[in-house]
Amino acid sequence: MFFNSGIFWFLMGILFVLVVAGFRACAKDRRWEISWWKAALGILWYCLFMLTFYAWGTLIGENEGVAGFRILILGLFICLVSGVCLWRWMAAKRRIG
Repeated sequence: MFFNSGIFWFLMGILFVLVVAGFRACAKDRRWEISWWKAALGILWYCLFMLTFYAWGTLIGENEGVAGFRILILGLFICLVSGVCLWRWMAAKRRIG
């Protein structure tokens, strides 16, 4: 099975590194100041996003297709709303005075 093999987890690691590198390049191009806790929130958001697909795949494997689809839609909605909020918060400039 592909998902139990080391190749799958190797590819997931490569994907994670590419996402982090892409986010870092995007933040640098937009001149965002990313502190360690903003980066941690971004990583937590990405983990929530991946957990949504993990839960969907698990429920599909357990022959709970309707529940899997519902959890996928709910999780993607939560990720969309929280992702937009996080994006706007990271892009916000500090206003002094």
